Amino acid sequence: MRGFNYENNKNNPRIYKNSDEFGLCSLFAKEFKIALRPLLKYKKVGMLHQRLMQLGSKIKSLDSTSDKGARNVGAGLKTLKGKLLLREFVFTPKAGIRQHFGNPEIDVADFTLIWRGFDPSSARFPKGATDFELLYLLLAYDAEVNLFTTYEATPIRRSKFGKAEELVMKLERKVNKKEGKHYIPVIGLRFLEILGEEEYECLGQDAVGIEIFGVF
Repeated sequence: MRGFNYENNKNNPRIYKNSDEFGLCSLFAKEFKIALRPLLKYKKVGMLHQRLMQLGSKIKSLDSTSDKGARNVGAGLKTLKGKLLLREFVFTPKAGIRQHFGNPEIDVADFTLIWRGFDPSSARFPKGATDFELLYLLLAYDAEVNLFTTYEATPIRRSKFGKAEELVMKLERKVNKKEGKHYIPVIGLRFLEILGEEEYECLGQDAVGIEIFGVF
């Protein structure tokens, strides 16, 4: 009986095409994690590569324009369903950022993030936390080469006693916009305990949050 190996796969068009698409999903997951490193260095997300593989597979299955074997995440993200699947991907179920502060606005001209009526006191602070830090990234995904470019804003910190405000976070570098790219705003939240000049990271599943705010 013929085994499941490279030569047999190569001679079986259906398996070979599925293998090509699997490889594209794996590359997507790998590059996505690299792009998110400024946030992931604060939080280990269990089974993230496998979960991103599953997400990529769902999104690429929405690609109705490419031949079988060449379906890809980039084409799937052109659909409203694909955008929704990515936006709803849950990194940190115990630390919902929108549950703390609601939805911000994204200015698509330069991807400035604007949070109107941002109220630090509305956050559910973990035990011992006195402050939090917000980190804003924009991931520019070029599906043609399956690579991301990461743009960052200067992180901001607020105390649990902070007052409501209009919070604006601008990216440090100008975005090199290109037709066909996908732009994915991502926010990170991490709670801290600050005592005088001393600073401690808070632990626990609700101490760090990561969320995607959309796909443009």
